[in-house]
Amino acid sequence: MKKLFRYPLLLLFAGFIIIVGILDLFASHRDFSEMENKKLAQKPPLTWASLISLEQNNKFSNLYEEYINDQFVGRDQWITMKSICESALGKLENNGVVYGKEDHLFDKYLTLDTWRMDKNIGYLSQFIEKYRDQSKITVMLVPNSYAVYEDLLPRGLHNVDQQEAIEKIYSQLPEGAEKLDLFPVMEAVRDRYIYYRTDHHWTTEGAYWVYNAYAESKGKKAVSQEILEPFKILVDHFYGTYYNKCKLFSAKADEITYYDIPVKSVVIDGQEKNGLYDKEKWEAHDKYAGFLWSNNGVTVIKSDNNLNAQPGHTSRVLVLKDSYGNCFSPFLTYQYDEVYVVDPRYIAKLSELTEKVSFDDILVLYNFMSFASDIYIPRITY
Repeated sequence: MKKLFRYPLLLLFAGFIIIVGILDLFASHRDFSEMENKKLAQKPPLTWASLISLEQNNKFSNLYEEYINDQFVGRDQWITMKSICESALGKLENNGVVYGKEDHLFDKYLTLDTWRMDKNIGYLSQFIEKYRDQSKITVMLVPNSYAVYEDLLPRGLHNVDQQEAIEKIYSQLPEGAEKLDLFPVMEAVRDRYIYYRTDHHWTTEGAYWVYNAYAESKGKKAVSQEILEPFKILVDHFYGTYYNKCKLFSAKADEITYYDIPVKSVVIDGQEKNGLYDKEKWEAHDKYAGFLWSNNGVTVIKSDNNLNAQPGHTSRVLVLKDSYGNCFSPFLTYQYDEVYVVDPRYIAKLSELTEKVSFDDILVLYNFMSFASDIYIPRITY
């Protein structure tokens, strides 16, 4: 016993591990982290298939490690403490977020999961081949903020080259889909407020200019910002996912702009909503979730806004998207009578919709990092 007390640090460390382990046993596990704005991994079932799986995403050991990391007791407090220590040491990154110039925070994205990306290219190719004879298909992969603002990154950071990767994706997709290169679009307006500083999303301003490019590619008239101005509403004091991860004390709050566009109806997964936005979320921490009532399976928007209306024809567009599509899709009410917005993460089979409803156009809209890593894209082929 006396020998043990010769090593007080060892005793403290062992005691800490035991206490944390006990607390973790009795702590209630969460499904979602509001602080990080992400779904947390749940305890994976132990199966023979997961034990012998060669796929990294399905291996039990990897799934369990992710579960332990996400459900670690006091996770939010540990992240905050780590940020304080990192800032005190003068480091330029914390928890996968790097501190850029002009108050911008960015992803540290050094490696690409090429296996997953190639799989998703294959699934998207299957989708195009399945639907290209029924609808006109457009694919738009949006570069993430660091890819547009490379000059604001810390010196020496070599993130994944998104322009090269997107060109590779587009080159491997089959005929029958238009692929829009959005780098020129975003770079042309880079001096505007097109990405949030503290969040991984683009702003409504950034979404508008891509919408403008999409409308032009379709030969359709786009709604002007002057027409939208009376519907413009500002929400201040927004701290997004980057801030939630790194807790940088000097971070400057963002401002959200949304347009309260008049519509006839919004129906989400069969339930009618009051307008395009969940306005209660503007007062919550995760303010971006206010756009289009956050992420849902099938959202149907009907309006009389169509600037390109054709008498006797009800025009429809199907938008397959990640969360970038939430602030983008309302603009499409000025191009189509009905806008169907689908998030593959929250549906079982896309064919259950496409067998009932026909679409003039289909738009596949993802930010690059999401497309490269999304495990739910296979659902668009079902």
